[in-house]
Amino acid sequence: MKKVVLMVLACSLAAGCATTPKSKYKSVNENEVPEKYTKDFHKRRADIEQVSWQMVDSNCYIASFKSNDNLVNMKFKNTAVETSWNVPMEYTPSNIIDYIKANYDGFKIEEVNIVEIRNKKTYRVDLAKKKETKLLEFDLMGEFIREVEL
Repeated sequence: MKKVVLMVLACSLAAGCATTPKSKYKSVNENEVPEKYTKDFHKRRADIEQVSWQMVDSNCYIASFKSNDNLVNMKFKNTAVETSWNVPMEYTPSNIIDYIKANYDGFKIEEVNIVEIRNKKTYRVDLAKKKETKLLEFDLMGEFIREVEL
């Protein structure tokens, strides 16, 4: 009986690992990232020791790390640095959820982030309905700003 239970657990674990979504960007070592981005990252986040890097293109790299048990991404581009913090659903403002229910029938909230670009913070909400996706932007008070073109 123990062997059967262990076998079922092993199969479940293997199936779960096989269905883990992969990033659409290429993982790179820090030494493959342009020095201006790594220096900027370590200047801004000297407290972070474990970081993984991804290359979007030759001018854009993403540093991903955990800070206070929260996933943070910093996107470095020639023109700006974009920082995003994942927001758990229980901390998402209720007026954002209400707005989506009233105006985006059938869509499901996939992810909520606070995004900071040039010292301006907004909520960004990823929605999905079958194969259709949308990205909405809200101010920090939870008021709708716009639908972002993808």
